[in-house]
Amino acid sequence: MNKFYEFKNIGEKSLDIMLYGEIISGGAENKWDSSDVCFQDFKDALDNIGNAKTINMYINSIGGSVITSQGIVAMLQRVKDKGVIINSYIDGLGASCASFLPMISNNIYAYNSSLLMIHKPMSGAWGNANDMQSTIDILNKMEDSVMLPLYMSKAKEGVTEEQIKDLLAKETWLDSKEMSDLFNIIILEETKDLVACINDKTILNSYKNIPTDLKAKLEKEIIPLVEDKTIQDKEELELLQAKLQLALL
Repeated sequence: MNKFYEFKNIGEKSLDIMLYGEIISGGAENKWDSSDVCFQDFKDALDNIGNAKTINMYINSIGGSVITSQGIVAMLQRVKDKGVIINSYIDGLGASCASFLPMISNNIYAYNSSLLMIHKPMSGAWGNANDMQSTIDILNKMEDSVMLPLYMSKAKEGVTEEQIKDLLAKETWLDSKEMSDLFNIIILEETKDLVACINDKTILNSYKNIPTDLKAKLEKEIIPLVEDKTIQDKEELELLQAKLQLALL
């Protein structure tokens, strides 16, 4: 096993998609890690869906590119329009883009130990006031036109856009009860520990409110693995990362 995600056909009736990495912009040439997922990965899988009537999407991801995720959502919607049922499972962490991506599904499942993190879209900007305002306008459009409609499509009765926008502004980490109180998410009785979907310490600098126990796990078990300078062979590093993932399941 040298990847944290894979696309595989199960017979002729279903397709399993393992989204166990960061959602990146661009193509395969922009991947920094074998676990990264790009638009083409989804396109290749869905182009070869064959006679599958069901897609099971298993998610454990820190999120990533809003634009890529928006494109993936559009592809999945076209598949749904053809009568294919999409089930999403939040195996561990569904953060950022990986929190609104499963909202396109017919059914969303999570475990008692699953986490969902929602926040406002982020970007960098350089230039004068007009350049800055242009970036702000784009971010607001992403939130209002892409993210909010998806969240609201699975929101429970009584949940308002204002509530969701407030949670986005605060960067909110939702446990299984909190996510099921807000969204139509079915919580499975089985407990799954978070798997190693984060393999770079820079993500710790991107989010403000990482739960203490999750941050401690990352700092203790994942970051030292990646920063071990004695490991020079890429395949050996990937094998160790895979072993860590399996150990945390």
